[in-house]
Amino acid sequence: MSIEMSGYVSEILCGYIPEALKETFTQYVLQKRDDTVAPPWMTRRNPSYVSPEFIKKIWYEEKEIMEEIARQSGTRWTGYRDVNNLCHRLGFGSGKQGLGLFEIGVFMEGRPLLEFVPFEPHEVQDRLKNMERIRARWMEAEPLPLLREGYVAVSAGSWAKGTMVFETSMDGAFDADRLELLLLDLTNLGVGEDHYVAGLRYAGEPLPGRVVRQTQKEMYPLLWYCPETGKWLDMYETA
Repeated sequence: MSIEMSGYVSEILCGYIPEALKETFTQYVLQKRDDTVAPPWMTRRNPSYVSPEFIKKIWYEEKEIMEEIARQSGTRWTGYRDVNNLCHRLGFGSGKQGLGLFEIGVFMEGRPLLEFVPFEPHEVQDRLKNMERIRARWMEAEPLPLLREGYVAVSAGSWAKGTMVFETSMDGAFDADRLELLLLDLTNLGVGEDHYVAGLRYAGEPLPGRVVRQTQKEMYPLLWYCPETGKWLDMYETA
C-alpha cells in the first residue's frame, strides 16, 4: 500500500553555529546591504535593517561567501543543510491557518482506493472523503534551544508545492480509522508553523516517506535565537 500526500513540502533545519560565525555573518550583511532596497521609513526606524531576501541569498545560495565567512570565524562551512543538530524535519508546512494539505490518496498496487480532500464532497462517493475524517495526533512540541556557551541557534529551511509518498506493507483491507496525521508545533524554533504535518502513522506505526515531486523551493527566513530576550531575531540584529 502507498499513500500520496500533496501540499507544501517543507524541510525545517535548526542547529547551533559558533557565535563567531554569527557575528562575522552579521558584519558581512551589514557591510554589503543595499540601502536602496528598504523604504526610507524603515531605515529611519531601524538604521541596521537588512533585507531578509539578501540574508537568505547569502546563507542559502552563496557557498563561497559562506566558506570565507566561516574561515574568518575560525570554522568550516559545509552547507546550510548541515546546520541541523537541533531539529531536521521533512513534512508539510501549514502556517497558522490549519492543515496546509491539498489531498491524500491511498493506493493499492497502483490502484486508487481512497482520496481525502480538504472539503466536503458534494456527492456521496465511496472513494472521496473529507480530510477531517483522518485522526490527528499531536507530538510533543519542539523545545526552545538551550543556552550553549560559544554558540547560537539558527533556524532555516525551505518549502515548495509537492508530493510525498509513504509506503507500508499491511495485512488485510485498508482501514481509514487507523490512519493518523502526526502534527507538531514548531513555533519554539522560530518557524511560523503551529500545525506542521510531521508524517503519517498507520495502525500505530510511523510510515517512512520520500519526496517524489516538488516545484521550485522558497526559503524560510533565517533567524537566530537570543536567550537574553527569549526571542528569535533577524540575523542582522544583535542581542
